[in-house]
Amino acid sequence: MRDPRDIHCPACGARKDLTGRRDGEAIHVTCGRCGNAWTRYPDSCAQCGERSLVPVRVPLMQKARGTQQSIIGYGIAHRCTACGAESASAGKANDMRAT
Repeated sequence: MRDPRDIHCPACGARKDLTGRRDGEAIHVTCGRCGNAWTRYPDSCAQCGERSLVPVRVPLMQKARGTQQSIIGYGIAHRCTACGAESASAGKANDMRAT
């Protein structure tokens, strides 16, 4: 599964030559390579574009000895209910806060 934060042009696949402009909640993105334009929302999944993200607790792991790992806390990630991507496109949604 591709990283859902990996934003790319749906027309040509470009990942680097993208520019965005905020307009309220929306972000209008334009591809510098092919000129395609589309609208994204900060609380939408970067992989499928759906606005169906739910918060989930994920363990924060630390290597203890050898191959043994210990859970040192829990963070909050967001999962898309439409495609199953495990994080969101929004900066605050990608925040991993120990709880």
